[in-house]
Amino acid sequence: MTGLKQILYFGISVVVVKGLGFLLLPVTTRLLDLTEFGELNFLVSVSSVCSLLLCLGLPELLFKQQYNDNRLKLALFRDCLVLSAVVCSLFIVIALIFTHKIIVHLPANVAPLDFQLLCINLSLSALLAIPYTYFRVYNLAKHYCVLAVCHGLLQTVVTISLLLLGKGITGVMFSGMISTLLILLIALFFVIKKLTITYASISWRLNKQHSAFLLAIIVSSLCVYAGNGAENWFIVAHEGEAVLAQYYVAVQFAVMTSFTFEPIRMWWFAKRFDFIKEDKVNYSFSAVRSLNIGLALCAIMLILAPILFNLVLPSAYQTNTWWLPALIIIVAIRHHSDILNIGCFMHKNGLYVTLINACAAVIAMIGLWLLVANEGVNGAILALLIMQLFKAASFFVISQRLEKIQINVKDLIVSWISLACLFCSVVFYPQWFVLHIGILTAFLVFLSLLYKTDIQRVIKAFPTRHVDASIL
Repeated sequence: MTGLKQILYFGISVVVVKGLGFLLLPVTTRLLDLTEFGELNFLVSVSSVCSLLLCLGLPELLFKQQYNDNRLKLALFRDCLVLSAVVCSLFIVIALIFTHKIIVHLPANVAPLDFQLLCINLSLSALLAIPYTYFRVYNLAKHYCVLAVCHGLLQTVVTISLLLLGKGITGVMFSGMISTLLILLIALFFVIKKLTITYASISWRLNKQHSAFLLAIIVSSLCVYAGNGAENWFIVAHEGEAVLAQYYVAVQFAVMTSFTFEPIRMWWFAKRFDFIKEDKVNYSFSAVRSLNIGLALCAIMLILAPILFNLVLPSAYQTNTWWLPALIIIVAIRHHSDILNIGCFMHKNGLYVTLINACAAVIAMIGLWLLVANEGVNGAILALLIMQLFKAASFFVISQRLEKIQINVKDLIVSWISLACLFCSVVFYPQWFVLHIGILTAFLVFLSLLYKTDIQRVIKAFPTRHVDASIL
């Protein structure tokens, strides 16, 4: 399957799944009050940090490993699946035994049953990440798309049904658990048939070198969480569940911007090591092009997201008008650290990734500790902005020192200027819609001219149904 078709399938899955999540917002914000919705969002924040630990960095390891012998790659998938199953099973047992001792230390009120259902769902989701990674590595984007879409549809239907029956947060937690379990069983049925490598033929593949990489990824992921979720703990502790609910919905609309870029990101993360191994010049061009696509999507969402926000949410959630545009700018900055970082992943088993994320986490936690208590959500956003700027600059500079790649910065300057102008116009002159459209149009025209050749090649390829992989 060509790169373009994979992106299309990934795009369908992201649009459907995240679109369903977005459609749930008007439902949950109306069927749950502000405090209940804040509690639900705190549970989501807890799930985010726990999922980083449970995944163990195994998907990243599977993407990174390059084997000429496919049997060795399959053996590594086999071992990762076994390890994930053991760890997730232990997590469920420990969580169920110590539920009451854990929840008393949480800053929000959490029901024991809700916490237990969440932990089971987390374990199943972490295990499901291995089959999903298999589909991505072996170019089975269609399989990934079908399962992801079915997962989203099932969870959405069950969630709405239980909410209408008055089951509240417990209903949401149960819908997540049961839908993940069903999709996991289907995915394992397909993948296990492919993992026929026995330990008699190929022994356990995970070794100390892999362990060092996994540890680096786990620590790095936790550090990433410090700047992408930890603020929820500070907000709920200082401002309460209701304010957290208001902030959370703003974050969800900002995250929509990140999700629009997800098909490109998923394809890029799976193929970037192959690209740089084959041709650094083509890698550089593809990296800048991917980043420009991400920035263009951010520009579009700077206009669309506030409009959708006001249309679909109750008035109780429509608070400070600058929160959402500022969060979208943070997403745009994050795109830089996601794309321009290859050298940090290629050398020292990802040590530099860990160090940069650790420093960024320290900056974020200090900023949140100092600012949220006095400035509330505004302080949290400022702390995240400072952290993301540091992180993007650090990844770029250190990555270039480790693996010198000629990045055409000139192709990014117009994108930066356009985003800055659009942000200022949206925040300070929200009623000047014509100005917003004018800035966005000029930006998109520039990118169209910059990548005119690529656009023409893609358009010409569609009628023949045979897209050359060199397009991407």
